[in-house]
Amino acid sequence: MLQTVQAFQLGSSTVITLPKKLGILPGQRLKVDKYGQKITLQKEKITEEQIEKLVKKLSGGARLKKDLTPEEINEELDRRYEEMLP
Repeated sequence: MLQTVQAFQLGSSTVITLPKKLGILPGQRLKVDKYGQKITLQKEKITEEQIEKLVKKLSGGARLKKDLTPEEINEELDRRYEEMLP
């Protein structure tokens, strides 16, 4: 699918807007490569290590086993919360 987009200046960066139908989400990381006159974008694949870092960050530092179901996670967090109450 070949489409034409227009670049513009934003601060010290050159920016292009991509059509929504390309499926690129806001905040999504892309790899950019240039071959002569051709510029390619590739969705960055997230590694297991990056997933673990994100989960840790989102969980507020709570150390949970990786293989817990959502129900087990809720139970564990509820248990920890109850332990903190006076």
